[in-house]
Amino acid sequence: MPLYDIEHVIPLTDEQQQALANALTQAHTERFHTPTYFINVRFTDVSGMTVYRSGRSVKYNRAILRTRQSETRTSDVLNQHCKAVIECWEKTIGSGSENGLHAVWIMGALSAGMEAGFPRPQVGEEREWLVKYKAEFQKLADQGNEDFIGLMKELQEREDFQGI
Repeated sequence: MPLYDIEHVIPLTDEQQQALANALTQAHTERFHTPTYFINVRFTDVSGMTVYRSGRSVKYNRAILRTRQSETRTSDVLNQHCKAVIECWEKTIGSGSENGLHAVWIMGALSAGMEAGFPRPQVGEEREWLVKYKAEFQKLADQGNEDFIGLMKELQEREDFQGI
């Protein structure tokens, strides 16, 4: 469902990428109550890319989040999440003019989608969606699918998923 595109101009180690992916996943699940399985983070080295701002070539780190839009995801909520993304970056990568995250853009344009063969839920209907597909998720977990083993474990352990 959500896709974080991390475009970086500074080198990031595998460890930094893993730490940032984990931090972004945690921040997203806490704010939007999404199972971690559906949160995608992609890293792209854009140090060789030319970007122009104000008519001049610039290089900067940025995060672009593509996610679902709804009335409950107000500008205030999304701006708070932008701040959380910056905090994740600063704790795992750093800050400053070169190492800092210059821009966070949230694009609420994910109108429809399928992941692992399941249609995405509407915003605010995640619990109902999890209940509806839980038996199918369990079947995939029972077949040894690591992603769904993790999802079933998460449904059992996370407080916000109690009763599903």
